[in-house]
Amino acid sequence: MGVSSFYIATPAQDLTLIHRETAVTDVKVDSWAASLSDDKSFYEKTFEDFTKNEFGKKSKNNGQDEELLEKVSIPQVTDKRGDLRLTFFTEGTQTKLGLSLMLGYDVWINPNDYLEEMEKLKHLARDYLRFHYTEYYNSIIDKDMDLINSHKKSIEKSKKSINTMSSQISKNETKLSNEASASRRSSLERKNKQNRDDIARLEEETPVLQGKIESLDEHILQMKEELKYVEEQYFSSE
Repeated sequence: MGVSSFYIATPAQDLTLIHRETAVTDVKVDSWAASLSDDKSFYEKTFEDFTKNEFGKKSKNNGQDEELLEKVSIPQVTDKRGDLRLTFFTEGTQTKLGLSLMLGYDVWINPNDYLEEMEKLKHLARDYLRFHYTEYYNSIIDKDMDLINSHKKSIEKSKKSINTMSSQISKNETKLSNEASASRRSSLERKNKQNRDDIARLEEETPVLQGKIESLDEHILQMKEELKYVEEQYFSSE
């Protein structure tokens, strides 16, 4: 689904990262987990973009509620190569994601044996979530901007149509003042009535479109404020 097709009116995102054991293959590994605020498919897309940017290759969906990047070197976490996994799981009524790094079938980054690396993995998880929410909010803002531009074009088109029809009415009025034929006068009057009806309809539509533009402008400001909050939290939190 990507970005939600409806506008959200919720507080800023829950940015908490928590330590959780996540089921991977047939073992439970330590991960840094966060709650989902949008459709899982959008997280999958942003994780693929994130891994491409960070490591030069995209993660892949392995068909098991998981994005997997195999045998990747992550020097900001460890000097060992491993499998980076973004796993989706359910906890109570919430769907969450967990980021883990497996160094072998039964070896993974954990707080007991790899305390320093576990903290570094948390920073990587934060980097991804910051990337995700930047994409999330910017996508919504881009969609809002597209709608605004569409409404503005409609308003401009209406203005041109109103000007054209007003000019036609004026010309027809001049013709009516000199027209003796009843049938011809009737035809001109019908055209003027149709033009006036169309002008009235367009004049009613314009304020509605302007109201939509104002609402979209407000929503864009809200999204920018939430994005600013996310960026501040992820840049400042430890």
